[in-house]
Amino acid sequence: MVFSRYHAVLFVHGCFWHRHEGCRFAATPKSNGEFWRLKFEGNVRRDVRDLALLRQSGWRVATVWECALKRSVEDVVGTVEEWLQGDQDVLVVE
Repeated sequence: MVFSRYHAVLFVHGCFWHRHEGCRFAATPKSNGEFWRLKFEGNVRRDVRDLALLRQSGWRVATVWECALKRSVEDVVGTVEEWLQGDQDVLVVE
């Protein structure tokens, strides 16, 4: 999501697809291991690249992990709202 008014970008990452480290939702399938390894490495590499490009361009960037939304959507919304109205450059909600 892009919030132009705040010059901010919000990513909502699925823990499985974006490999949320240490998260129980980031399990790796047992079959077809090489396929999954390459897929996940590509996703993570792209995430790192995109974050760096946005930051270099002056954008503020927030990442909300799927598991945080499973616990409390209201808390996440409040945290993101505070971040949007503040001056913090990067936010990660886990």
